[in-house]
Amino acid sequence: MSLKNASIVYRMESGEGRRVWSGVSLDIHRGEWIAVVGPNGSGKSTLASVLLGLNPLSEGQVQRRTNAVTQATRGVLQLPEAQFIGETIAEELDFLPQAGQLTAGERRSWYAEVLAAVGLSLSPERTMATLSGGQKQLVNLAAALAAGPEILLLDEPTAMLDPASRKEVREAVRQAHQRGTTIVWISHRLEEVADASRVVGFGAGRITFDGEPREFFYGEAGEKSEGFEEYEETEKIEKLKKFDKSEKVKKFEKSSPCVELGFDPPFVIQTAMHLLEQGLTLDPLPLNMEELAEVISCR
Repeated sequence: MSLKNASIVYRMESGEGRRVWSGVSLDIHRGEWIAVVGPNGSGKSTLASVLLGLNPLSEGQVQRRTNAVTQATRGVLQLPEAQFIGETIAEELDFLPQAGQLTAGERRSWYAEVLAAVGLSLSPERTMATLSGGQKQLVNLAAALAAGPEILLLDEPTAMLDPASRKEVREAVRQAHQRGTTIVWISHRLEEVADASRVVGFGAGRITFDGEPREFFYGEAGEKSEGFEEYEETEKIEKLKKFDKSEKVKKFEKSSPCVELGFDPPFVIQTAMHLLEQGLTLDPLPLNMEELAEVISCR
């Protein structure tokens, strides 16, 4: 799926136009996990509605391999109520194509399997109105995963969830990705970026960054697999003498796309930067607590 020079302008009651997107171009490749980040109002959530066919473009094109948008692409949006069709969990799942191919007995087992994939053990007869906001979001995710889409779009899918439920969601999405599903995950939780193979940053209706997670968090340092050593090899010796480790870290951190978008880096990134300031070489630069523990233990 691709966006080519896409722009969106909303017409106000006054007749004036409010430009939400300007010249956005993006290629989504099969099997990728893309994390989409950006401050509020930057245009990142618009991406989900455009790719799901819910928001027409004012200019540009959306190019898809197939015209069957609803079959190839499934989404979980910020407001779960906006996606419900059935009154009960069972009715919601019954709208999936594979439900019609099952007997009554098979369907009961299938309901339990679909819900368990996101950590739910609810009765299929529960009405949607009796669920908490987090449970509703998990039911939406369960239905989206059960459809087996080529592309799964998630717009702040963990926003209303507690830490345990967020862990269940991330694991369920990881498994879908391992089965070949392309993931586009929109989030303000930067710790979730560590799961991605690619980060797309939005700012003021434009794409301001498109690259790997380490480059997003560490700036120029994230492009070097050996931490700061290549920096020392590629700069002139006399210039290097003017910088100590702390100043180099500040240089890299200042140029970090994460910081430039107005975010504070996650705890793991801040900890790694502090260790680099102390003169440690971390290879690779860690993205999560597990990687941080591993690189420290190997020293």
